[in-house]
Amino acid sequence: MTFALRPPDDAVACRKLYTPPPARRCEPMDYDNTTIPANYDAGRSLSLEMLARWMELVASHSSAVVQTVLDLGCGTGRFAVPLAGRFSAAVVGVDPSAKMLAQARRAPDVYFLQGQGEYIPLRDRAVDLVFTSMAYHHFTQPVMVAAECRRVLQAGGSVFVRTGVRERMASYPYAPFFPDAVPVGERRLPSASEICAVFGSAGFRSAIVGEIVQQVAANWPHYATRIATGADSVLASLNQEQFHTGLRRLRDYAIKHASTPVTETIDYFAFR
Repeated sequence: MTFALRPPDDAVACRKLYTPPPARRCEPMDYDNTTIPANYDAGRSLSLEMLARWMELVASHSSAVVQTVLDLGCGTGRFAVPLAGRFSAAVVGVDPSAKMLAQARRAPDVYFLQGQGEYIPLRDRAVDLVFTSMAYHHFTQPVMVAAECRRVLQAGGSVFVRTGVRERMASYPYAPFFPDAVPVGERRLPSASEICAVFGSAGFRSAIVGEIVQQVAANWPHYATRIATGADSVLASLNQEQFHTGLRRLRDYAIKHASTPVTETIDYFAFR
């Protein structure tokens, strides 16, 4: 399947339609100036069981028929292939990072484009579902992103947002070991009410808010190994001393709790 690309000369007209929101609480992460893309999958992968659970949740909040999906802020495409399989649909992943897309896994009916959420490179009404995972806090103009999601969706289409939220930051499993990361995350992550307000401003009227407690590592030593990859953008904002001090704390704790699984709560939002 070929996705209809949006003509580049629409850009100026599109941007005139929206009033930019206030400046972000922090500078967005430029993954192409980091080593994160090479380690992202090792640090952020989910089990097949957990992926299947997320896919069933997305399906339960989606339109009756999903033939085309936009994976917005797809990164390495870790959800693009499961989305294609779950819906038997064509999936296009869009991400601003060339390095992330270079790492993206390939599969039939899965396509990748370099682009931003503020200007999605697809024509109007191109997809039935917009899925975005752990990307919202990287959007520089969330109001414009929400409006773009509305534009590229077919009538009756839906948006599924999987994200961290500010209210949850102090509860994430690495927080006690990296206390300097907590205020960084609280400045960077959106609140749940902000997400609902932003999509409401774009005309989405049906909002479902929920959470999943997901296992992110079979045990604490495995979790420490994942964190050591440096694949988390909040932790990547720490200086070297802060990061390595926190990693030592985490590894010391992991030795004492070697058989305990590690879980975290992830929030989700569904809009129509």
